[in-house]
This record gives sequence, structure tokens and C-alpha cells, in this order.
Amino acid sequence: MKTSSKMENKMYRTKQVQFRMNPKIFNLLKSTIVFDENTHSMADLFNEAAKKYLEEKGVKIDG
Repeated sequence: MKTSSKMENKMYRTKQVQFRMNPKIFNLLKSTIVFDENTHSMADLFNEAAKKYLEEKGVKIDG
């Protein structure tokens, strides 16, 4: 079966994730990120945390 380029493009898009967080922690996190020169968004923070977690578990990350 041939994969269309439209389907292939969808396959490699970044994924949006939704989860629940304690409002107090969320507000502290959001306000702290504003003043962090290395982290520009919650997405940056969570992507880096996910990579570190996977590396600690010995999972090889491509890309």
C-alpha cells in the first residue's frame, strides 16, 4: 500500500498533549518560565523533561 504525501506529513507532525495540573503549581510554573532565559514556553520545558526521562530510561532518541 502506497502512503500519500499528505498522510506522511501528518505522521511526522508534532503532537499536542493535554493533561491536568494543580492550579497552584501551574501558576507558579507559568510565572517562573516568563523569567527563564533558557525556557521560552511550557512546550520547551516538557519536551526537555521528556527527553531527559527517556535518556535516563535508556531509550535512544532519534532527532
